[in-house]
Amino acid sequence: MAPIMEDTSSDFRTVEGIFAAEFGISGISLDDRKVIRSLCEIVAGRASRLAGALLSALVCKAAGSSAAAQGGPISVALSGVLFDTNVQLYENTVSTLELYLAQHSGATVDVQLQNRCADLFGAAVNAASL
Repeated sequence: MAPIMEDTSSDFRTVEGIFAAEFGISGISLDDRKVIRSLCEIVAGRASRLAGALLSALVCKAAGSSAAAQGGPISVALSGVLFDTNVQLYENTVSTLELYLAQHSGATVDVQLQNRCADLFGAAVNAASL
């Protein structure tokens, strides 16, 4: 979905190219390409908000009676090329994470994004150093 969402051309040729290559569908109208791009944005937005809610649940469960339960600061390190390429997905995930932690535990969150092309180990190192 990321390449489709990144297509900012006026005719959305990338969308048509992906559908031709992946599904053998060609001749998609411009209106249909716009709808496809919009659907990808809707699905990705919802997925990023669900990811933020899941992260907050994991943090609360893992923290138990520590910082999250006492409303203290919590550090979270995220890793993912998708976050590097789509700022809106990152912002949706982080804002949902912050919202749910504040609502359910009163905790504040410091989120660190691991640099592009880094692996999960890099995110773990970031989290340990916060």
